[in-house]
Amino acid sequence: MIHFLKQLTFFFQLLSIAESANSEEWRKRTVYQVLVDRFARTPGAGNAVEDGCDDLKKYCGGTWQGLSSNLDYISDMGFDAIWISPIVKNSKDGYHGYWTTDWEGVNEHFGTEEDLQNLVKIAHSKGMFVMVDVVANHVAYVSGGNNKVEDFGSINPFNKAEYYHDDCEITDYDDPWQMENCRLCGLPDLKQENPFVKKYLYGWI
Repeated sequence: MIHFLKQLTFFFQLLSIAESANSEEWRKRTVYQVLVDRFARTPGAGNAVEDGCDDLKKYCGGTWQGLSSNLDYISDMGFDAIWISPIVKNSKDGYHGYWTTDWEGVNEHFGTEEDLQNLVKIAHSKGMFVMVDVVANHVAYVSGGNNKVEDFGSINPFNKAEYYHDDCEITDYDDPWQMENCRLCGLPDLKQENPFVKKYLYGWI
């Protein structure tokens, strides 16, 4: 619980420096969380995300355009804000958005930067707020060489081992030290106390 609260505090500190509605305005909103890949395809690309998507470990085809075209559906249910999946590039099969490989690029499976910007514009035109999910805890799995040392070169910009905590797995979720320093499901745990990591995350937001 302590780790969760610290992560949540860090997340809201990041939000506080972004240009956005203030906390009081958000408290008045009813938020609908959207897993973009599972919600709606681009109009004309298929009847529903579920069609032709039997393997739930892979991308199903949902896009920002598909979400844009269904905002009235969400609004009609009584929601006036959406919380969308992380927007950054992800490793193979990272349809959920939690396996970041490149903080400087958008996930091409969901569309282009313009598609994302249009989603926000359309939502705002309908009086809806947009919240972007941000994963500041970890990055995608990385492979190791023959000596099993992990190669972080595929992660942009956190491409050095010094940007991560040592490799240990969380085995006791009641242990605050493990929760703050070890890995969730083996995902490399960002060392937020590292000056570069901290500065970059604040700047990225």
